[in-house]
Amino acid sequence: MDASRDAETLERCRAGDERAYRDLVQRYQRQVYSLALRMVRSAEDAEDITQETFVRVFRNLDRYDPRRPFTAWLFTIAARLCIDAIRRRRHRPVALVQREEGTDEERIVEVEDPGPGPEDLASRQEEERRARDLIESLPPHYRIVVMLRHQQDLSYEEIAEALSLPLGTVKARIHRARALLKERLEETS
Repeated sequence: MDASRDAETLERCRAGDERAYRDLVQRYQRQVYSLALRMVRSAEDAEDITQETFVRVFRNLDRYDPRRPFTAWLFTIAARLCIDAIRRRRHRPVALVQREEGTDEERIVEVEDPGPGPEDLASRQEEERRARDLIESLPPHYRIVVMLRHQQDLSYEEIAEALSLPLGTVKARIHRARALLKERLEETS
């Protein structure tokens, strides 16, 4: 996005301009949600992470360094929240039938079908789904660098800053993630 536009909006936010807050959320909400959804694979969790990302941005505006890209800082916050959510979820069982608290009533939780769409889907849509599935099968530390690089178009340096990692680690993770993707693609072909 436009760095000068971000700087001006952030200055207005620091001055307490509520319209500036709304502008910033509207400008980046979809990107943050998209990143969160791809990382945590749950619309509800992605919504929570998106909301918490902006809450933390606004609480910590005084800690933002305007010499650095705002998007790198924003995605740092979102990525850390995603990783925290994934870590918490590892220990949480998934139930397809839930019992309402205080009653014996059960309700079925609908789960999205991860399989391919109808036969009439275009081959491009199938390839996109396959690529998305392969990326989602990566371990979280590889998945996040691939998504920040290829879906959010961040540079290696911006990713390193966003994730508080050395540049060499980012390059190595992207290289290893690509190698894993290639192996898995060959296995499924």
